[in-house]
Parts: sequence; structure tokens; C-alpha cells
Amino acid sequence: MTDIGFNRLKDEESTYLKQHKDNPVHWYAWGPEALTKAKEDNKPIFLSIGYSSCHWCHVMAEESFCDEETAKYLNEHFINIKVDREEHPDIDNYYQQACQLFTNGGGWPLSAFLMPNLRPYFVGTYFPKEAKGKSTAFKDVLKELVRAYNEEVETVTENSNKAFEAIEKGFISPEKVDFQGHFPHPNSVMDVLEQFKDNENGGFGEAPKFPQLAFYEWAIEQMLEGVVKKEHGEHIIKSIERMLMGGIYDQVRGGMHRYSTDNNWTVPHFEKMLYDQAGLLKLLAKTSMLYPSPLIFDGIFNTLEYLKAEMLNEEENFFFSAQDADSEGVEGLYFTYTQQEFEDALGRFDTEDEALTKNMEKLKEWFGVTEKGNFDSGLNVLTINNQKAQEIFTPESWDLIRNAKKALLNERKLRIPPMTDNKGIASWNFHMISALSDVMQFTQIPAIRSAASTLFNRIVEGTYKKFLETTPKGMRLRHTTTRPVGVSLLEDYVFFAEAQLRIYELSGNTVFKENLKDTLGFIIKDFLVDGRLKSRAIRDQDAELYPNQDFTSFDQSFRSPVSTLIQLVRRSSVLFGEVDMLEDIKELMENVTHDVLKNPAGSGEGLRALSYPANAYKVIKCPKAWLTNQEFAGFICYFLPRFVFDFHEDKGERWEICGTNECEMTGEGLDHFIETLKPNQPQATNE
Repeated sequence: MTDIGFNRLKDEESTYLKQHKDNPVHWYAWGPEALTKAKEDNKPIFLSIGYSSCHWCHVMAEESFCDEETAKYLNEHFINIKVDREEHPDIDNYYQQACQLFTNGGGWPLSAFLMPNLRPYFVGTYFPKEAKGKSTAFKDVLKELVRAYNEEVETVTENSNKAFEAIEKGFISPEKVDFQGHFPHPNSVMDVLEQFKDNENGGFGEAPKFPQLAFYEWAIEQMLEGVVKKEHGEHIIKSIERMLMGGIYDQVRGGMHRYSTDNNWTVPHFEKMLYDQAGLLKLLAKTSMLYPSPLIFDGIFNTLEYLKAEMLNEEENFFFSAQDADSEGVEGLYFTYTQQEFEDALGRFDTEDEALTKNMEKLKEWFGVTEKGNFDSGLNVLTINNQKAQEIFTPESWDLIRNAKKALLNERKLRIPPMTDNKGIASWNFHMISALSDVMQFTQIPAIRSAASTLFNRIVEGTYKKFLETTPKGMRLRHTTTRPVGVSLLEDYVFFAEAQLRIYELSGNTVFKENLKDTLGFIIKDFLVDGRLKSRAIRDQDAELYPNQDFTSFDQSFRSPVSTLIQLVRRSSVLFGEVDMLEDIKELMENVTHDVLKNPAGSGEGLRALSYPANAYKVIKCPKAWLTNQEFAGFICYFLPRFVFDFHEDKGERWEICGTNECEMTGEGLDHFIETLKPNQPQATNE
């Protein structure tokens, strides 16, 4: 039997690495020991990247990494390294680009085969143990790559060098997109996407369908500005509604699964990621102003409840990173119901008047529950039947829906839950602070704002204690709770800076305003090179052996920190009254503009950052005392992110609205402020 004593993962803190500590594969964690060993033995490296809640990572582990024969071959011919992509997002980003080069795809598990100098000579994703359809068996892949490495080393070396150079050069065409003005009008962008619309189901393109939360947030913001054509606006609302009525949204608990495997949003990839919940809250908070449906408000409130109940570290006040797709070894089991389980749950936890039992057949129809099921083994992924929307969206029917969900949740609590990865990730927690800020600013239901405020206060405190550390080099951000402070990553510092601004806008505490300015200065100085932002700080350029690549402006798993930074600098330039801040990112904005226009649906955060002309950004200067006034708290929802709030304590009741160079409006008192600025209800235009 293979000696698992050579597996070096037993002392790692990562949940994902711990999942592999008993594999017969002689895994190393990422670090100098493995890289030195590869060079000494002149062996290629098998780099396997995944994360704890990844379903196909579990499948490949069970099929191949737990298999003695496969493990023996890997141990004999490769230096095997396991990486948690949540601990090392920059490593993952780099080799995902390599995968795109070799296979025109990507994802997890990522299976990268590297020269001892870390240059890739082949990269793929999941490989089955036995050949299936067009998929090659994993052992056949291994044998061919070993043969090539041993018998065609010059060719393999040349190909790895070419791959290295191609990744360094980047895959985005340098050609510029022609357009008039500062940026194309929102309707022009949506016109381009018209050909990709899924008119039947909402969304764009075909399965797998990702929620593209930043894109929809941009669209809602532009609808609130009143500049979007009616037909485009209707499709945006339909898309959001269909997602919230589909299986991609957890109908019982709340929260968003990663993506839909079909066109109609029914069967999801079941893992839940913290960043998707942040993106969902940001989107729904603004959507609630335009489309105040119980579907939207329940989506916000239930997601907040989910975060509090299942994703919050109660003792240390930060959010966990992810929740698994599998429980008891079965994908989606925790989240799905047979028809009998559905009936039993509603019967066992019925209301006093037995309304659920009396309406059982109707509720099965509303939730799409059948004997056959819509998933594996007669299981049903619960949805809200959009064909019955008119019947469902009445006060009486929606109360019935809510009570049914409560009964189903009570039944679910009796089940064995999926594993929750209890690591905290700095960037994702800072992202959530901004999302909770949006809920507090834009949602007009007191109970929802209160729930968001409670979580907000807890994680502001918790993130400071958990992710900020004083080192000999000054204050540094710790990327994850499972590793000590390492290289400085762009995503951590950008989302930290954004969180500082949002905390300041809701608290008036100038410490956060100062933190914002200091962090922006550090990012510009230590990440910005020749009009592009690097994934790790220049001071950490040589801390790793793989190149410090440019960070993409496209939204990937979550919104692009490159695009977030652009919007953040544009807002900060009016907050601080410093035009020079815009000069610092002028070349970056030019580059990102053309990147975004080549893939607008995949660049929602870029659209948010670039759609407005410079003179649209304004700072609202008002008394800090207003922050404790409920009228003010209820009025700030009308100010979209092109407005930024600043506060004073020495000018009485005076308020001003200013651009970068001059103030345009001024007045005295909160009543005058509200009377002067309260807008008409925004509507989609017919233009």
C-alpha cells in the first residue's frame, strides 16, 4: 500500500487541503519545498487547484486521487502540489489563463502540468478516471504528458516558453473600439447585447448561465437614472425575476447558488459563495427602489438571514467563504426534495389552520414539485412557477408561499448539512461590507435595514481584527484566516478601500475617510504599471516564481477589482476635490474602456465605473448630525453611486453639492435639502 506519510497536507489549515490529507498521492502544499524538489529531481509538476465546496473537485478526488494505481503513477512521475484557489487567487488566475490558452476553457478542478520552472506545458480541468465521450481518461493524459516530457523535452520546453510568453502578452486584443463621446450610451450597449437575449427565460446566452450580478446592477442603476429604453428595462426586470423564481436562488433559505446548468435557471451548481451573496444584495437593494416586489424584499431579507444563520463566525465576526454543493456524498441532496418529502414537510410543520395541507396540490404546482422530479433520483429543485405568477403574487398567496418556505426550512434543519468552509477571505468580507451598506442605503423596509445594520456593525469590527495586521513593513492585509500575512493582493486592497468609503458615508467617522485616501495612494503607487493593475504589489514582485500578471477588467467569479478601483477613484476625486487623482488612472481608464466594450455583459463592474461622464460625479457636503436623523436615512436612497457623501461639524445646517472644481447648489437645513432634491419616481423611457 502507498505510504500516505509522504502526503504533506495534514498540518495545513485550509479545509480544501485537509480534504486531501489522506489521499495516497504525495501532495505538497504550495511552497519552496515542492519547487526545489521538482528542480532537484528534474520532474514535471502536477499542480491541482480547487476549493472545498467544488463538486467536480470532489468527483476527481474520489475517482483519481483516492485511487492507489493513479496515485502510484503520479508519485513516480510528478511532484504533486495541491492549491486552495481561495488561499492563492493569483496562482489560480495565472494558470486559468494558461488553461484558456491550451483548451479555450477553464474552471475547477484545474489540472496544470508544469516544467520545474513553473512554466505550463499543458493545462486542463476535470479529467474522468475512465474515458467518457470526448473526455480522455486521466491516466491516459498522465502517460502522454510523461512520455512527451521524457522523449520530446526540447519541444515541450519550447511550448512551455511560448505559453509563458503568450500569458505575459495577454489575450485581449489591443485594438480599440470606435465610439462617440466619453462612453457609449447605456441603450447602445444593450442594443449590442440584443442578439444574445434569452427572451423566453431571461438572461443572456445559453447554459451554463451565470447570474452576472454586476451587469444587472449597472442596468438597474441606469434604469433608475431614467435613460433605458422600455424594452431593455423589461428584459432586465424579467431576468432578475426569473433568477429569483428559479432554482439558482435557494427558495427555502435564501441566497444564490453559483450558476444554472440549464437555460431556465432551474437546476443550479449548488455551492454557495460569499461573493455571490454580496453581489446579490447589492443588486436587489437597488432593484427594490424600481421594482418593490415581495420577491425582491424577501430575496434581500432571506439572504441576510441565511448569512447570519449559516455563514457568520459568531465569535470572531467575519463571514465564512463558501458552502458545499454536496452532502452525504450527493450533489444537491440538502437543497432538494422528493414529492413525498415536500408533502411530509408541509404536513409536519403546517400552520394552525392547516392551510398548507389544504392547499397541498396548489403548492406543489407553485413550487414545481412532481413525482418524477426535475433533478436526479426523483428529487425536485424548488422553483416558483412563473406561469402562475399572476395567481401567486397576491397577498394571500404570497403568505402561503412564505409559510410553505418556513415549513420546508424547519424540515431542512433536520438534515445533514453540506460542509461550510470556515476560512475568512479578506476581499470577500470587505465586498460584503459594501453590499450591506447598499442594503442600508437603498432599501426602504425598516426590518431589512435593521438586519443589515446588525450584520454590518459586527463584521466591520471583526474584519479589522481579523484581516489587518501590523508588520515590520507597516499595516498589511491578511488575505485569508488560514495563512499568515503574505503577498499584497490587489483584490484585498481595492475592496478594503471601497469598504472604507462606504463605512465613512454611513458613519461620518473621518478615520475611514483617511484610510480610503491612504489605501488608494498605496494601490496607485504599488499596483499600477503602464496603465494596468498588477495582481500583487510591486514590492512583492519577486516573492513568487510565477509572473505578476495584469489583473483583468472582466468580471470573473466576482466583480473586477480593476473596475471597482476606477469607480472608487472617480468618486474619491470629488470627495477630496483632487483632479490629480483622475490623472493617475487616465491611461488605466483608457485601456479598460476598450476592454469592457469588447465584452460588456461580462464587464458589469466596468460599465458601472465608466458609463458616467466626469461631471456627473458630485459630492454632497452636509452636517454629520443628519446621520442620526431618520428622514435623512430614508432620503439617501435617491443618490446613486455617482454621488458621494461628505460631512462637516462646523458649518451649522449648511449643505452643498459640488463637482471637482466648484459647488453648484447650496442651502440650509434638512427640510430644504429634501424639498430641493427629491426626484420624481424614475421610469424606463420609451425612446
